[in-house]
Amino acid sequence: MQTTEAKVPPLLLAVLISLSVGGLMSSDINLPGLAQTAHALGTSVSAVQATFSPYLVGLLVAQLIYGPWSDAIGRRRLVIGGFTLYAVASLGCALSPNIAVFAGARLLQALGAGAGLVLARAIVGDLYGQQTAARVFTTIMPVVGASPAISPLMGGYLTTYLSWRAPFFLTALIALVTVLAVALRVPESLPAERRARRLRTTVGNYRRLLVSGKFWGYGLNLGVGYAVYTGYLVASPVIFQRLGMSTEINGYCYISIAAAYITGNLVSRRLVKRHSIDRLLVRGHLIFSSGALVLLAVGLTDPQTPWPLLVLMTAVTIGNGFLFPMSVAGGVTSFPAMAGAASGLLGAVQMAGGSFSSLVVSKIPPDIRSFAILVAVLALTGLTAFHCLRAVTARSATEPEAPQAAPPAAPVASATPTDE
Repeated sequence: MQTTEAKVPPLLLAVLISLSVGGLMSSDINLPGLAQTAHALGTSVSAVQATFSPYLVGLLVAQLIYGPWSDAIGRRRLVIGGFTLYAVASLGCALSPNIAVFAGARLLQALGAGAGLVLARAIVGDLYGQQTAARVFTTIMPVVGASPAISPLMGGYLTTYLSWRAPFFLTALIALVTVLAVALRVPESLPAERRARRLRTTVGNYRRLLVSGKFWGYGLNLGVGYAVYTGYLVASPVIFQRLGMSTEINGYCYISIAAAYITGNLVSRRLVKRHSIDRLLVRGHLIFSSGALVLLAVGLTDPQTPWPLLVLMTAVTIGNGFLFPMSVAGGVTSFPAMAGAASGLLGAVQMAGGSFSSLVVSKIPPDIRSFAILVAVLALTGLTAFHCLRAVTARSATEPEAPQAAPPAAPVASATPTDE
């Protein structure tokens, strides 16, 4: 039963953070150890880099699988099973004798860690109403946002002072602690009476979500926001290096992005107590698009210094700090009868946006002008789509009210109490 306002137990919050961060942390934590990994496994650095592709594919596929599956059998068992697989696969990465085993273990690691990404969102959707869910996500998201800056830093220390295997032992330990916490102290969030009776029905929920304007009103925000974020991570090292920035300084640049994202999260967390999620999404899009348009104006002058890109992407990322938690909260709480499927599809849209921008960035010139055009196009597309879908959803919500006088209308309205 959803509650509009509720306090979140500290242990549950810690588990939700671990579930949300695990998959993303594991994608970055071994970056500093690529050369050592390649040397130990008797292969090239590029071969180790290539294992990131199956990892991202595994995360995307996992979210599509766990979402509807959890709507049918509940969240708790899949959290335990998924993170147990994540722990075992992390050990497999650490103990791999060759690159083939390592690549296979990375894929299994993603398939296990993906359970955390989708099920954490679904659990929040099970337990809380939209406003409280938004506050929970704005508590979780700062940690998620900091992980791209913290994970490589932590992995670098572990690799330097212990071994390239140490980051994988750490992720295995975190996964096992999470499994024990869930098994011993965290109850099931989806009661049996709210579960779908057949798995085929829950998979069919994807069709309902795909034709829902309300779902896309939230989902596209994640796709566009993650596309800009991922595009920056992929493009900026090459752009900065081309403009004369050293590798050491380059590494510190991502701290400002993490700080900007956390700032957006914290500000939106305070505002959600007084404003609706949709109103905060409007503000987030305005910040996001304004930063993108200023970046475009500056980028068209073809600056020969990296600082405009660094400063203006920090502003854009503050807008992302609004878009991510509000969109996730709106997406999973708007469809309580299929929160798992909604969570899984939201994650897939997010990952698809990142994959799309990574592909585009690899094809365009490595300069600020080209990247600024991409960011502006994505931001304006997201802003336009959000307002159009909002209008369509509002119009469709008023249409059933016209035949209120007809006798069949009452049972139809009362038959769906869970659709809030």
